[in-house]
Amino acid sequence: MTKDEWIVACAEALESEGIENFHPLEIADVGRKAHNTILEAPELTLLPNALMLCKLLCELRESEPVSAVLVNSWYRDPLYNYKIGGATSSMHMTCGAADVTKVGWSTEGVAEWFESHENSHNFGVGRYSTFTHIDIRGRIGRPAPARWSL
Repeated sequence: MTKDEWIVACAEALESEGIENFHPLEIADVGRKAHNTILEAPELTLLPNALMLCKLLCELRESEPVSAVLVNSWYRDPLYNYKIGGATSSMHMTCGAADVTKVGWSTEGVAEWFESHENSHNFGVGRYSTFTHIDIRGRIGRPAPARWSL
């Protein structure tokens, strides 16, 4: 699938769910280059995972004070994930994980928000110095919850 095809398909899916605050290239920055590897588009079968995660991130955005949620990394195809040193079974390869920040919030505050969410038992939450990792592992059949700090 080309970058343009991904943008159209993903934008239609986002629109159908009423999701306005995320762009398809935030979910999968198709064409991004790192370590001599170009990020490929995800399979469209992964879109439901991206939409579930979008809805969660929209909840985070709307929590007080309302502010933007910025995505550092979302989808990674297997080769790209390998080349950048991602975990071999990374949730990023499922469209079900993102590394995020929320404007005006600390990474600790973001992690604590996810951990206090009513569905936190379905999440993987990773605390890093410059971002928080969130994934929906329990919602897509992986063991949950998971917590870690680096």
